[in-house]
Amino acid sequence: CSSAETIARRLKDHRAVSGLRFPGLEGDVSHNLARAQMERFGFLISFELASEEEAEAFIDNCTLIESATSFGGVHTSAERRSKRGDAVPPGFVRLAIGCEPVEELWKAIETSLDKVAG
Repeated sequence: CSSAETIARRLKDHRAVSGLRFPGLEGDVSHNLARAQMERFGFLISFELASEEEAEAFIDNCTLIESATSFGGVHTSAERRSKRGDAVPPGFVRLAIGCEPVEELWKAIETSLDKVAG
C-alpha cells in the first residue's frame, strides 16, 4: 500500500499520464469514501495513456512489470481492460503494485513512460 501511494503521487505529475485513479489521492472521486471505509488505500492504480500502442509499449517495455489478465501475485503487474472487451479508453492501464523496492519500481515505470511520451 505504501508503494502504491508513492507511485500514484508520482504518476499524477507525469506528462504521459491522464485519468489517474487511486483512492489515496485527495483529488480522487473515491477518496472520501475510501478514507471512511479503509485503513489503507490498496495497491491498485489505473490511468490512461494517449493510445493503445502507448499502453502496450509501456507495459512491454517496463522491466519490472509483468503483463497479466488478472491480479493476485506479489510482483507488479499490469493489464489493459480494452483487450478483454471492457468499455474503457484504448490507452487505459490497470497497475497492481507489488513487492519490488519502490524507488527501483518507480525508475522502471518512469523510464517506460518517458519512452512512450517521446
